[in-house]
Order: sequence, then C-alpha cells, then structure tokens
Amino acid sequence: MAGPGDFEIICRDGLARVGRFETTHGRVTTPALMPVINPVDIFLKPAEMRKAGAEIFITNAYLVKKHYGERGTELGVHGIIGYEGPVMTDSGGYQILRYGVIDATPEEIVRYQEAIGPDIATILDVPTGVGVTRRAAEESVRVTLERAEQLMKIRGREDILWCGPVQGGLFTDLVEECARRMAELDFDVYAIGSPVELLESYRYAEVVDLAMAAKRNLPPGKPVHLFGVGHPMVFALGAAMGCDLFDSAAYALYARDGRYMTVNGTMRVEELEWLPCSCPVCSGLDASDIPEMGPEERVRFLAMHNLYVSFEEIRRIRQAIAEGWLFDLLQQRCRSHPRLLEGLRRFMRYSEFVERFDPVSKRSAFFYLGPESARRPEVVRHRIRMGRIKPPAAEVLVLFPFHLADRVRRDEWEGAYFVEILPPFGPVPEEIKDIYPLTQNEVPGEVDREGLEAAAGALRDFLERNGSMYGRIVLLDDGRWGDRLLETLGAFREKLEVREVQAGAETTEDESL
Repeated sequence: MAGPGDFEIICRDGLARVGRFETTHGRVTTPALMPVINPVDIFLKPAEMRKAGAEIFITNAYLVKKHYGERGTELGVHGIIGYEGPVMTDSGGYQILRYGVIDATPEEIVRYQEAIGPDIATILDVPTGVGVTRRAAEESVRVTLERAEQLMKIRGREDILWCGPVQGGLFTDLVEECARRMAELDFDVYAIGSPVELLESYRYAEVVDLAMAAKRNLPPGKPVHLFGVGHPMVFALGAAMGCDLFDSAAYALYARDGRYMTVNGTMRVEELEWLPCSCPVCSGLDASDIPEMGPEERVRFLAMHNLYVSFEEIRRIRQAIAEGWLFDLLQQRCRSHPRLLEGLRRFMRYSEFVERFDPVSKRSAFFYLGPESARRPEVVRHRIRMGRIKPPAAEVLVLFPFHLADRVRRDEWEGAYFVEILPPFGPVPEEIKDIYPLTQNEVPGEVDREGLEAAAGALRDFLERNGSMYGRIVLLDDGRWGDRLLETLGAFREKLEVREVQAGAETTEDESL
C-alpha cells in the first residue's frame, strides 16, 4: 500500500514524467502547480481554486509564524488556509533572498513546521542570488547543506515529507556539488533554488543551465520542485527539464496589476478588445464588461482566469507526456518569446543526457517543427543505434532521399544495398526502417539547414565506418535538396556518384485521359 513519500512514475517523455505522489493528506498528480497562498491575506479560498484544478497549495511557514505565532500551532496549516488536502510550506528562504535576514533560526523554522503539520516542509535554506560573488555562492551552499544535515538530526515527525533545496545559482559546479550532497541525505522532495530573479528577467537559458546542473545529480526517482515558475508559457520547459512541482503567486500578482495571462504571454486588461479565452470566468463576458467591474471584482476575475489558464496548460502537458508529444508542445511554446526560444536551444544541448530517459517508442509520431527538432533525443538515439549496426557488404551502396522511396526501382540495381536518407536522422537502412520513429514521423520535403546538417553528419559517420565495403556509392537526387546535402558532406562529396531521378509522381490512367 502506498504511503507518504511514495512517487510512482506513470509515463515519460524525455525527462518529463507524469507521476503519482503520495502525501499524508492525499495523492498529487504531477506535473503539479501549487498556487501560493499568503496566510495573512487569503483573498481566494482553496475551494475556489480547486474549481480551476488545484490539488496542492503552498504557503509560507515563516509568515504563518510571524502572523499567528502559537495560535498557528493550534490551528495547523490546513486550518489556517482552509484546506484539508496536500499542503507544502516554504521556510522563509524567499524573504532571505529579498531582505537578507529573517528573525528566526533554522531550528525554530523546522520545529514550527512540524508543529503546524504541512504535508511537505522545507528547510531554511540560503538562496544564492543573481550577481553574487563566487565566495558568497559558496557560503550559501555551505550553510544550506549544514542546515540540511541539521534537519536529519532534529526532525521528529515521520508523516511530514521534507524538501531539500539545491543552491549555487549561476555557478553550476556549485549547483552540481550541492545536488550530490543533498541526494546523499535522501530527502523526500528536492527543489531547485534561486531561479526567481532569472525568471523575472527572462533569462531562461541560464535557468536551463541551473536546473539541468541540479537535475543531472539528483535521484531520478524523487519529485523535483522548480521554485518560482508561475507563468503557463514556461511550464512546458520546466516539465521538459524533469521538474514535477511548480509554485505560482503570479496568478494573484498579475491580477492585482491588471494583467491577463495566456499560454503565449500576458496582456494588459485595459488593452483587450476581445477575450481570447473560453474558461468558465471568461465565458459569457466581453472585454467591454471588464471596465464595468469594481476593483475587487476585477482582481478576482483576473486571478481566477489566470488560474484556469495555468491549470489548463498543466493538463495539456500531462496529456502531451502521456502521448509523447511534449517536445512538439515545447517548440510551440518557446516560440512565443525570443528569450524562451533561447532557453529551448540551450536545453537541446543536453539531449544526450535526456536521451537516457526518453522512451524508445511513443504513441505519437515525431514531428519536425524547426531547427531544434534536429537535436531531439530521438535523433541522438538513432545515431547511437547506427554506430552499432553492421550493414552487409555489397557491390554498390544506393543512397536516396526519403521522399523518393516510392520511385527507386530496386530491380535496376543488381547486388545493391539501399539506404534511405531521412533528415534529421540521416541514413536509414531497410532492416531498421520500421523502428520508431523512422516510419512514424512527419518531416517536410523542404528541410532547413540544421535538419540537413544533422542528416549529413550521421551519413558521414556511416560512410566512415562502412564506406570501404562498397565498390560504388550512388546518391539518387531529384534536385530538391541533394546539392545542399552534398555541401555538408565534406570529403565524401567526391566519392559519391549523383544520379538524377525525374521529379513528379507517375501519372495514373485516369490522369492521362
């Protein structure tokens, strides 16, 4: 029987996973978004936010302690926020990041969290701010680890799951060291700390480096929380990096600032001429209705809309993971902002690591949606697989673009070995063409340079290993992209005989009438 802390991974797509995480007050499906509840000013009740899809909430134990004191221990955190389901508490680390110090010791924060009884609690870490010196970053890691070790000695309740934040900031070697040391302490949940300032300034590429430095050194079977990811246009990137929990105060902060969230960005509510949403709070309204609302009504309307949009995206991401098209969604989302696109391209540098966790087959086809598709884990896996293949010797090796497959007359080539060229994968021998995703893909006939270069690189590798087994090597070409492929083949260009294949499909009897 499952108990608190058990994390069952149901399905994967790359590093992303849909899971079931057990807590004392119930099960959480991941990826999960935790709306932040300010315990001092609860303007939307959990019951209202549940309608949008919330399963778990996060609140701040330090603020609870400051405002409620001993009364908080009588009420418990569930009583304070009015929710009997899963609740996580942060420790005051965010306040340290903003204000430098708080008036509570690490042990006091541990004891108080145990007294108010959240499902998941967090040690009082020291966030590594952006722009700090290496010495300051080293100190934040040292103190955070010291407090993590202290927790293991003083914790008293077994029903509370503890979260170990990973610090180090932009010094990724420190992040890696902190993650390894945290992993040795065997926390129930891990968190990637200090991305908030980077997220606020749209420095997504650096968020990727930070998150991946931590993720590569954390236990793969434990949930990971990425602090501060509150906008739906970023959730797909967070999930793709293997993060399972996100927290968001953005739904409320944006509402108070008159901002209306979409999966592609944010709009100023006063500039809306139409409502581009059919969520329950937007249905039946026109943009012209919003100026008629009172200030409080407008804030509540925007906050609930922002939550509905956010949880719709979380559900979409779960479905994409289950069906294997998260990378397609990721490419769509990251084209909504140039800095997100930069983050996606940085993430694709980690494809060799991601490939280790990516399922070998999926329910959906591989879609080539742009240059980033040339570096997907499936492409990396194909090159690894091709390195293991030992093709048969033959008098002639016939290479042909994938779009000519139906027009290659094999009976005209006696003793030939046929290999299809499929961007971005490269050579596809006939004996493996039915392996996913080599026949389950959609690749445009007009391929961009990155796709052709990836295919050419894989073809070069294949020819270097096996080209000497063939007396002749022939490339069939209809003029669509053979020349561009040859440009990237380097020295092998001179070794290929190029044969022209007439463009156009054969006419049928009906067409000739």
